[in-house]
Amino acid sequence: MPNQLAKNKRRKSLAEHEAVLAALEEVARIEGTSSMALMREAIRDKIRKHVSDALQAKRIRKVVMSCAPRHDMQVASARQLSCLKRSQRAFDQILLDLKLTDPENIESMNSIVSPSNKIRIIELEHSDVSKE
Repeated sequence: MPNQLAKNKRRKSLAEHEAVLAALEEVARIEGTSSMALMREAIRDKIRKHVSDALQAKRIRKVVMSCAPRHDMQVASARQLSCLKRSQRAFDQILLDLKLTDPENIESMNSIVSPSNKIRIIELEHSDVSKE
């Protein structure tokens, strides 16, 4: 039994894992949710805790940004565009949930035009102008 001779016993027994998962399932039943939802919540809380430190936040942000949805320069169909936009919205929401960025940064990342550019209306159609 090599594990018993090790100075640092990191391996957990199957019985311990089973007990923890059984307890998690019961908490999920009490809260009317799933054990996966509880695990997801706990994991996100742990990440948010680490993101509060600027150095760790930078490292975590770099790793997360490497998972950002990638797309070709040209989209062949409306369905591909829809899928891309859906995955981009989901990714943006994760960035916000994990407190890795704020809405202004997301807007500037996803926008063709820089937020510092002022929007100017060059000409209004006659039908758009309300009559006084």
